[in-house]
Amino acid sequence: METPVYLSIAGSDCSAGAGLQADLKTGFALGCYPLTAVTCVVSEVPGIVEDIVAMKPGFVASQIGICLSSFPVRAIKTGMLYSPEIVRATVAALKDFEGPIVVDPVMIATAGEALILQEAIAVYEEALIPRTTLLTPNGDELAKLAGTAPITTIEELESAAHTLCARYQCAILAKGGHVGGSTCTDILVQPGKPTLRWSHPRTEGISTHGTGCTLSSAITAFLAKGQPLEQAVENGLGYITRAIATSHTLGQQHAVNHSI
Repeated sequence: METPVYLSIAGSDCSAGAGLQADLKTGFALGCYPLTAVTCVVSEVPGIVEDIVAMKPGFVASQIGICLSSFPVRAIKTGMLYSPEIVRATVAALKDFEGPIVVDPVMIATAGEALILQEAIAVYEEALIPRTTLLTPNGDELAKLAGTAPITTIEELESAAHTLCARYQCAILAKGGHVGGSTCTDILVQPGKPTLRWSHPRTEGISTHGTGCTLSSAITAFLAKGQPLEQAVENGLGYITRAIATSHTLGQQHAVNHSI
């Protein structure tokens, strides 16, 4: 049986909890072969982003192109794209790809640092999101894209998700990890379909560094395996919930357990 292949277009995280490193670990754990195209290299650890070095847009496009021409890529995920030039180069390189595309709009780190240049957001909306199968914003990113006040309730999360779904005509997975409470509720809004919700107990005292990257990569892996979107989302949420609950303690840091 052929191993499902997917491509992650994202940044490199030297602490290995997020970005391409999280995507690689997730993909292999779920029985896929994950390819990578590096958009930028980030000097960071959980809670601290020290520096970002962006790759040349042409080099990003070269990585994408050679992967797509050399492997049977079934699904694609984008993570940290950082600049408008990299977003445009990515979209151009994907012009002939016909499979599902999961876009994790990596804009704001959990610690609050910006992970995208402000001028890149308009290019996301103009060029990339119209190609998107599923958009997976966290609460802060959802508020930024929807142009709302900070999201503090599940009702606000769902309302903003419906706003984006109507605007972009793609599926929106609104992640509720940043909304307080003893449970974490995630909401899937799709054009012309009923809204779906999943709630999981919140694991307290664990760093959430890289969970968004891991979740979007898991969903992409399940899509590469041929699962329909709703099933892929449900299985991806189950995977990240288990990965957080069984996190590793590494000195003063925590790292989600990708090998579950």
